[in-house]
Amino acid sequence: MSHDPLPSDLGQQAYAAYGTATGGLTHDGRTAPAWEELGEDIQAAWTVTASSLYQAGADAASREGGR
Repeated sequence: MSHDPLPSDLGQQAYAAYGTATGGLTHDGRTAPAWEELGEDIQAAWTVTASSLYQAGADAASREGGR
């Protein structure tokens, strides 16, 4: 079972979507920092989370024959 490679900017895309959904604010109402200002640990956390969801979607599509 072969999957498309993960987009290299998947974490950044997820962070941007979060910013869109929250009006650019953090959970406590402050202005969300730019991706470049997050630091490597937070960027890595977003990337791992987004990659996991991406893979789960690809797996579900594969099981349903949608790939």
